[in-house]
Amino acid sequence: MVVRLRDAEAVARAAAGAVVDAAFKAIHEHGGCRLVLAGGSTPRAAYNLLAGELRDEVDWRRVSFYFGDERCVPPDDERSNYRMAREALLDPLKIASSAVRRMPGEVPPENAAAEYDADIRALKAERQPAFDLVLLGMGAEGHTASLFPGSPALQERSRLAAAVTAPVEPAERVTMTPGALAMARQIVFMVVGSEKAEALAKVFSDGSDLPAAQVSRLAPSRFLVDEAAAASLPA
Repeated sequence: MVVRLRDAEAVARAAAGAVVDAAFKAIHEHGGCRLVLAGGSTPRAAYNLLAGELRDEVDWRRVSFYFGDERCVPPDDERSNYRMAREALLDPLKIASSAVRRMPGEVPPENAAAEYDADIRALKAERQPAFDLVLLGMGAEGHTASLFPGSPALQERSRLAAAVTAPVEPAERVTMTPGALAMARQIVFMVVGSEKAEALAKVFSDGSDLPAAQVSRLAPSRFLVDEAAAASLPA
């Protein structure tokens, strides 16, 4: 499903609204919400809204936070997805550290992936879908999380988190695999900018093997896109 929106601000607002709706439903149904966070500039704008004007729309004490991927850098590094989420969302909302399960980018990637794999398996054993909402972005070449075109992690069938080498810096990363992302009640992709237009059109072509396309077929998915990113989609 594609939702066309005016600009990046509208995409961020729609994503924030999706978080509010998912949290309300999950808390009502089973007392808590499990939210998977994404990195990047568009998610940051959504997090700012959630920590600002929408902060009272969610009982944040009942939300647990996870990450779809992480760069293998210390948590205070400016490239860290965790640092961005902490600054934009977690600290302003005074989220308890016990409610945040970050991917430890400062430890060897295989160790970090093994730890996160075990965490996801424990969540899956407790209830399914394991996650109430997964937020994802998409790169200009169609990658999502740290699943890049041609990555062996796209074919992973046993592990739920994997150490990967990205074609961009920082190259060492940890990512949820498609099997983990498939454990979502819903996935929301945020896609902004004209540089994403070609890849977005390919995502919706028959049999697309772009990572974003593959992941979107695994769980109910919604693409929130601005006019620039939607430029190559059929009218």
